Amino acid sequence: MSRMPGAVWRPVVNFHPSGVREHRGAVLHVQDGNNSPYGWFNNHASQSSSDFWVSKTGVIEQYVNTGVDYAWAQAAGNPYYASIETEGHPDEPLTAAQIEGVAKIYAWGHTEFSWPLIVVDSTTKHGLTYHGVGGSAWGGHPGCPGDLRKPQRAAIIARATELATPASNRHVSVAHLVAAMKADSAGAQGHVTYKAEALILEDALYREELLARSWVDGSLGTRSRTAYKAWQRSKAGGSYTGDDADGYPGIKSLTRLAARHNFIAIP
Repeated sequence: MSRMPGAVWRPVVNFHPSGVREHRGAVLHVQDGNNSPYGWFNNHASQSSSDFWVSKTGVIEQYVNTGVDYAWAQAAGNPYYASIETEGHPDEPLTAAQIEGVAKIYAWGHTEFSWPLIVVDSTTKHGLTYHGVGGSAWGGHPGCPGDLRKPQRAAIIARATELATPASNRHVSVAHLVAAMKADSAGAQGHVTYKAEALILEDALYREELLARSWVDGSLGTRSRTAYKAWQRSKAGGSYTGDDADGYPGIKSLTRLAARHNFIAIP
C-alpha cells in the first residue's frame, strides 16, 4: 500500500479501489474552508475526497492508498493525478508551512511514482498542475486553488527538488558560513562570498520563519546573522544563550538545522 511516511493516515469511505491508470503527478486544490475535511470525506453523502490534505500549520493527512486507489477530487482527472487539498480559501496564499507540506508530498511522489519535478498547466502532462485547469471535465472549479496559490507551485517544486536531492550532495561548512558573514556584512550591499552554501542556510532559516524570503539572496549580511542568532536561541536550535548565541554558526546548531532541511553540516 502506498502510504506516505510522516502523513497522518485517515482512510475514508469515498474512493475508487484499484482505479489508478497512470502516475502523471499531482493536482493542487484549495479546501475553501478550515480544519480537517476528514469527516466530510468519510461521509458517503458528500461524494468527495482527496489523496492528501495540508493544514496551514503543515500537518499532512492522507485518506487513500495513493497510486493504487484514487480519491474523488477532480472527476475525469482522478485516475491520472493524485489530489492535494490545502486548508484555507482561494483569496489566501499558502503559508510557508503549507508549501513545505505540499513539497514533502510531491518529493515523496517523485521518489515513489517518478512524478517529474516541474509545474504544468495541463490535464495530460506530467507534473504539478491545478484543479481549475480541468474545466467542466474536472468538475468545473475555475477558481481552485485561486490566483494566489497557483503561482506558489513554483516554490513547491523548488522545495520538492531540494527534498528529493540526497543530503550528501548538499554540504554546508561552518568555516565558510562564518567567513561569509564577516565578509558580506563588511562589504557592499549584496556582497557574496560562498553563495551556494549561503543560499542553503538562508532557505532553511526562511523555512523556520526566521528570515524573510526577500533576504534569501546568498549574501550573509546582518539580517542573516540575526536570523541565525534566533535559531541558536530557539529550542530546536539548542536553546543557546550569551556568547553561544552570537549569530555565527557552530557545528552543533548547524547540524540541528541540517537535520531538518536535508543538508550536511561540516566544520
